[in-house]
Amino acid sequence: MKPTSKELLEEVSKHCSNQITHYTFNKTTLLVSDKYKEGRLAALKYVGELTFYYLQEEKSIKHKLREQILKQMQQNSCLNDNDYKDGLYDALNDVLDEMVRKA
Repeated sequence: MKPTSKELLEEVSKHCSNQITHYTFNKTTLLVSDKYKEGRLAALKYVGELTFYYLQEEKSIKHKLREQILKQMQQNSCLNDNDYKDGLYDALNDVLDEMVRKA
């Protein structure tokens, strides 16, 4: 089974942290130049920060989805009361209720 986006980001972050530790504290056992190590550490730190950013974005998806659904409901509040509007609101409210149950 493929990992979720969150699991993938966490694995990449863990890998970067392990590699940063390895290249920072193994000064005598690594047979690489200081410039190579500097470049590698810069890349690992960048990817680590990037994964942190996307993990934070992933946490906010539920909130953003809820906001968009509520915005859609507000935008359609001007519709005349009829079966279409009832169906629209029933479906959007069902989705909101499901989100609350899964939280």
